[in-house]
Amino acid sequence: MVSKVLLCVLSVIVLCLAFAQAQHHQLSQSRCSCIQTIDQLHPSMKISNVKIALKQNFCENVEIIVTLQNGRRKCLNPESEIGKNIINFMESMKKTTKKN
Repeated sequence: MVSKVLLCVLSVIVLCLAFAQAQHHQLSQSRCSCIQTIDQLHPSMKISNVKIALKQNFCENVEIIVTLQNGRRKCLNPESEIGKNIINFMESMKKTTKKN
């Protein structure tokens, strides 16, 4: 009898731990990457990579994440002049690669 109760208690604990782990994973994946954005880059900032994240279920913002050559990441405001220029440039690159 004791072993059945112990087995039931352990099963409940394991299920609670699994649920908590799943919730933590879901919460860590369900938010925007950019908390603060900037409207321009300093001319000395050399860009090595650009990632554009479109609106998703977990983040209703378009995000432009720029990785600089020194490894730092900056989030650009997609409504700023440089943000719009980057989006337009990426869209034109996409169209060019589709034609080839």
